[in-house]
Amino acid sequence: MEVLLRLKPKVRPYIVMIAVLAVLVIITALALAATFSEYGYPILLIGLLVLLLCVLMIMQQLYRRWYTTYDITDTDVTSRFGVFAPDEHVVPVDEITDVDVDRSMFGIILGFGDINIDTASAEKGYGISMRDIDAAELSKAVELLRSLIKQRRGGAGQGGKASDSKTQ
Repeated sequence: MEVLLRLKPKVRPYIVMIAVLAVLVIITALALAATFSEYGYPILLIGLLVLLLCVLMIMQQLYRRWYTTYDITDTDVTSRFGVFAPDEHVVPVDEITDVDVDRSMFGIILGFGDINIDTASAEKGYGISMRDIDAAELSKAVELLRSLIKQRRGGAGQGGKASDSKTQ
């Protein structure tokens, strides 16, 4: 089974925002420590703690980028997350009922969005949500999924055409 498309979350915008926040915290802490010299050490300590929190948030985003993978093959869609015992969700293409693209205002500005894959299964959490996918890869993935669904259903029928025109 060959992987047709492998997707990774786009985390650079989050890392840039966290880094800007860290710089603002450092500047604010230094300015407050200089202005209120009697409280300089506690202010710098609080600034360092917030800076440490920013570093941990950047590490979390990098971890998410390195250990999250979304694979689309001709038979199924797989979502993997984790290092030692990865959590894996597999949805067969035959069972996909809806492919939904969700782009927030923030995502539109920075060029990423989410793909939500729904199934007809009564099981909760059986679908896959591909979060923070780059906009160029997002359109490729949606087109690939739609073509795979049409192929698996035996071509473009009336239901497939109405579904495509409604979601575009």
